[in-house]
Amino acid sequence: MRNLVLVLFIASCSILEVAAQQRVVNEVKKEISGLSLTVDNYKNSLKKITKTLENDETKEKAEPWWIAGKIQYAIYDKMMNNKAAGEKINQVEAGLALIDGYDKFLTALDKDSTKVTDKKGNPVIDKRTKKCKVKTKYSQDIVNRVVDHMIDYSAVAGDFYLANDWEHAYRAWDIYCEIATSSWAKSKKMTEPDSVVGYNRFFQGLAAYQAHQYDKAVLQLSNARNLGYKKKALYDTWIDALLKQHDTIYLVSVAHEAHDMLGASDPRYVHILINHYLKSKNYSEANELLDEVIESDSLVADYYDLKGRIVEIEKGVDVAIPFYKKAVELNPEHPMALFDIGNALYTKAIAENDHKSSQAMELYNQALPYLEKAYKLMPRNEALKNILSRIYYVMGSNKIDML
Repeated sequence: MRNLVLVLFIASCSILEVAAQQRVVNEVKKEISGLSLTVDNYKNSLKKITKTLENDETKEKAEPWWIAGKIQYAIYDKMMNNKAAGEKINQVEAGLALIDGYDKFLTALDKDSTKVTDKKGNPVIDKRTKKCKVKTKYSQDIVNRVVDHMIDYSAVAGDFYLANDWEHAYRAWDIYCEIATSSWAKSKKMTEPDSVVGYNRFFQGLAAYQAHQYDKAVLQLSNARNLGYKKKALYDTWIDALLKQHDTIYLVSVAHEAHDMLGASDPRYVHILINHYLKSKNYSEANELLDEVIESDSLVADYYDLKGRIVEIEKGVDVAIPFYKKAVELNPEHPMALFDIGNALYTKAIAENDHKSSQAMELYNQALPYLEKAYKLMPRNEALKNILSRIYYVMGSNKIDML
């Protein structure tokens, strides 16, 4: 008898708890139906409904999650109305409400399905799908609200980005792109074209790059490119992210695409490709590429310097020196071109049988102005410092003490 009483007591407590939590849900639902609520009113209601999202008796029901999502959207909408009326608002706070509202709605959608039963309580089977029929109560309202706020996610992403909140900027742009390409938007004829989604994916990639999340940056920049966004800023950020990841293979592929897309406008792409060709000893490809870019833009010192290095490997310093000289002529402050021509002259000098012959000394004297200027521009270059030390030593110069 005592056990029966205990069971009945526990059961009655459980029923009371369920009833109490449902009263909170009903109370909040009534509260937010008012016409002149303030942001603080909504926040107070949110605190109340949040308790039901944590309670075992109600957290598995769709209704409280749906209400919580509605409140967060209402907070965002109210803040935007206040802004339109000239009131200063916290843009980041508004954006966080919008993101959390989306998350709450997704949870509600996941829980918003009940099996359809007949009069005997048996499940009704769909003749087409052969599966049990289900019905929803809140899903359509959620879909309508989310799609209607689609553009707002792109806007708040921009606010987060300006606030250096890269994580939430990334998340908001991701939500926007998800909605913009969803069946929900399609059903309401509100899908966005690839060009617009690609533009937003590009900024999402930028947010990931700023957050040093280079894997995510590479993913979203690739997505942006696939959607048709092919601007120089995309390729530059994409290449930087790949360099941070030390992904050489993908880097070369992207640099090649950037070069093909944008031409010889940026020597950086050419540098990456040439370095790749040199490492693989593919000199013919390197020469072909450099001849192409020199023909298209004959005023870039980098191209002549790179050409000189390849020619030096294949044919020696005598053939390379004119290319190095042309690079220095085009850019007298080009550190590597200055080093390369000085090093080429030094190489010729030490090739002499007598390193102190008059001919060798003449070559040292020709090399010094280039190497000394390069050293001012690259004081930490150890190879340059070593060559200068050797020349000063052979010439008996006290400048060796200044290195």
